[in-house]
Amino acid sequence: MVGNANIDVLMKSIDRIPEWGTETTVESYEERLGGCAANSALVLASLGMETHMVSTLGNDQRGQELKETLRKAGVNVDGLKTGEKGTGMSLSLNRSDGERLFVTYPGSMFETTCEEVIQYLSNAQNCKFILLTGYFLLSPNIDARKIFKKATELGMITLFDTGWPIHGWDQKTRDDITNLLPFVDYFLPNEIEASAITNEDDPNKALDILAALCRKGIVVKRGGGGSIYKDTDRNVDTKGYKVQVRDTVGAGDSYNAGFIYGLSMGWEIPKCVGLGNAVAATVISRDTGFHVQWNDINELLNN
Repeated sequence: MVGNANIDVLMKSIDRIPEWGTETTVESYEERLGGCAANSALVLASLGMETHMVSTLGNDQRGQELKETLRKAGVNVDGLKTGEKGTGMSLSLNRSDGERLFVTYPGSMFETTCEEVIQYLSNAQNCKFILLTGYFLLSPNIDARKIFKKATELGMITLFDTGWPIHGWDQKTRDDITNLLPFVDYFLPNEIEASAITNEDDPNKALDILAALCRKGIVVKRGGGGSIYKDTDRNVDTKGYKVQVRDTVGAGDSYNAGFIYGLSMGWEIPKCVGLGNAVAATVISRDTGFHVQWNDINELLNN
């Protein structure tokens, strides 16, 4: 995992954003480990896969706690360095239907360098996959193309999940992402991101455009609607699971972990996609959060 690790502060059941100069209350809140890469790493390690993470943590107590949480979960933390700034923080405002928005202080997250990532990959001989995620919360100077090229040289499967750009989807940002996709085996956006990147309202056309750019294929995550995979030869359209949603923060990250686990086991794509759906549904509906358990996942798969 290459990407961001931070603290998430979740404000739950807020259905109306207050006007400037006013105030509102929430039913509950939760503070926990967050960040796209950290979430995926936790889930993947819980599934039983050897998981490494490259990121920068803050030079404070929260940074130490994040590292210890990941280590205890079974994540190899040799690639985590301590930066000069504090730990990143994301405030998540969650609606009662599970939708959310984020306000983020990046802190140390911008301090990971391309050279550090490449050096770690060169030394991580057991790593067969790389997921670069939370792309827009990494340093603007990081060269993702160079990272993907090096990973490919080392025989790794490359996966990419951008997240949402801080300054929106202008043409320069769209071009940046589409120019990276020829170096990516599997692209893993959600349906809103896929539409924004292609500037295409028709989801099927957006899927076609992006699939044609990737080396292997694209998975578009559709929340409760499941997910769809496409490559040059096939479409795999899968439905989501009906579960009681606690919150949806980290759902896409959890999906990514399930998909990667399936690939690592040599499964066919439909089974990988199905596991992604089941893992995400488990995370958003169970009290165990990112520490998923196979009995909960299998309960969904068997039903």
